[in-house]
Amino acid sequence: MSDTFKYLSQTGTEDEPAQEFLKKYTDRYTPEQQARLEANGGASTANQTKYNTVVTNQDAIDSASKGSDEYRGFSSDSDSGRNYSSGAWGSGDLDAAGLAKKYNLDNSKEARGDGHIWGRNPDGSEVYIGKSSMDLAANDELISNHSKQAGDEVDHSGVPESLSSLGDIKGAILTEWKGADATKTDVPEAIKEDVPIEYSPEIQQAQERVATYQNDIMSGKTTDDIFSNAESKVAPSFDATKGAAGIGTPKSGDSLQKATEATDSFLQNKKFDVKDKYQFQAQ
Repeated sequence: MSDTFKYLSQTGTEDEPAQEFLKKYTDRYTPEQQARLEANGGASTANQTKYNTVVTNQDAIDSASKGSDEYRGFSSDSDSGRNYSSGAWGSGDLDAAGLAKKYNLDNSKEARGDGHIWGRNPDGSEVYIGKSSMDLAANDELISNHSKQAGDEVDHSGVPESLSSLGDIKGAILTEWKGADATKTDVPEAIKEDVPIEYSPEIQQAQERVATYQNDIMSGKTTDDIFSNAESKVAPSFDATKGAAGIGTPKSGDSLQKATEATDSFLQNKKFDVKDKYQFQAQ
């Protein structure tokens, strides 16, 4: 229903009801009322143009900001985000091929899951390094690398044990990986523009009604209408000679004469009743 409902104008058309409403109430105040309205700050006006401030180049700003993401797309409180942000990962001396050769990683087929190691560049692109295995858990160099990571990582070099998981091995290898340099992309300054707010005809009409109500109050029109209507009403008359039927009857000479005749008739009837009851005879 909301898709088809429209406010009809006073003429039965559907065209610009708010404008028609305004036109109907133009010059609705007397000179005295208009003076009071001006003295109270002037008329309230509806449908004044209002604006929203928008950034017109937001896409360009987002794109430039993404190119210099220090967390490489990870959340700032994640282990991966902290390691990339601190430089523990991605700031080494070997590329993917060099690491695969050094640690005998299988890079013949890219895949995801346990053992597969991916590095992530500042622009969000990923580089496949290879697949590791737990055979590297006892590698002294990787054990030493593991303690270089950000966070509360166990220093396996100080205890008589190897790396405990494929995740430990992945982190240790990424400390030696040389990712792409963080490209410093200049983030453009925001270009702001005031865009006018567009209201529906229904909202416009509602605003016109509110403004008209406020102006009627401040101009004294509402008060004048109430009291002028009260003064134009004539108080009803009351004719005690006619009982309940006498409420609201006009006080005229004709009604008084009729009331007198009715009273005489009533008394005459009572007199005949009494004479008939007691058999009074004229002497």
